[in-house]
Amino acid sequence: MAERGLDTCVMEVSSHALAQHRVDGVVYDVSLFTNLSQDHLDFHDDMDDYFAAKASLFTPERSRRGLVCVDDAWGRRLLEEAGVPVESIGHADDAAWHVGADGDDPAGFRLIGPAGVDLHLRSSLPGDFNVTNTAMAAATLVLAGEDPVRAGQAVLADPHVPGRMERVELDEVPSGDQPLAVVDYAHTPDAIAAALRALRPTTAGTLVCVTGAGGDRDRDKRHAMGAAAAEVADLVVVTDDNPRSEDPAAVRAAVLEGVESVRAGGREVRVVEVGDRRRAIREAVAAVATEGGSATVAVVGKGHESGQEVGGVVHPFDDRDELREALRRALGVVAP
Repeated sequence: MAERGLDTCVMEVSSHALAQHRVDGVVYDVSLFTNLSQDHLDFHDDMDDYFAAKASLFTPERSRRGLVCVDDAWGRRLLEEAGVPVESIGHADDAAWHVGADGDDPAGFRLIGPAGVDLHLRSSLPGDFNVTNTAMAAATLVLAGEDPVRAGQAVLADPHVPGRMERVELDEVPSGDQPLAVVDYAHTPDAIAAALRALRPTTAGTLVCVTGAGGDRDRDKRHAMGAAAAEVADLVVVTDDNPRSEDPAAVRAAVLEGVESVRAGGREVRVVEVGDRRRAIREAVAAVATEGGSATVAVVGKGHESGQEVGGVVHPFDDRDELREALRRALGVVAP
């Protein structure tokens, strides 16, 4: 980046990178904290240890200042414990940067911040969490010295982030005649729930979720992932993610237990187990192809990844390519 003359960098810093001292040589101008949910407990001892790793970013050795979303208890805690100056952002009335409804634009939101900042914004991606992400991006630009009006204009651009609520559609078929097909990287219980809740309001028909869990990773979240999908979707197709060295059937069984726990609680949700991820995606699309644009198929877990690791071997596999092919087959663009 230095060789190319770049003077600005935005990057994601994982808890692994912080715990393993991989970013010790960097001091960030502004660090952001969005939220904390169960993940990576195969690496961290518990949620407190996971939080401590994240919180280490908000120390003088690693940051100059911070912006912390206080919409959950972890954010509130970080606001109190941060070792650098931080400002709060969120839907709470006492947040320094307040995210609220926009009476002039029902599809947008309003960001009110210090020094008279008042921006009318929209998120290009669905869901409340993307509203928060968009607001944090705008606020960070202002904190970094950008003019608020220019910052607001910048975040209104459609980002088209690969594998993050990325729509897959066929150009040769009218949008109304094909299900809304989305690929997302959601691979935690909270992320799956957030993605599906974002899609639920715009889905008049069946909402299908194709999901699985990674092998050799946090086993405790698998049950919760299945439950999260079953709490919102009408049909859950449980399949393989990246089994790695584990028995794929055992990983699927843990996810299925979560789905069944929701069904046992009385919610009517259909479930199908299809180990082969390619076939799972095709069956998911075929199940709702006749519903056209009223149905939604969300393939979650792998997002932008272009491979699937099974038994130590990475096979070429892209959910977006497979979803596009499934649409072609189900809608008769190619022979099944």
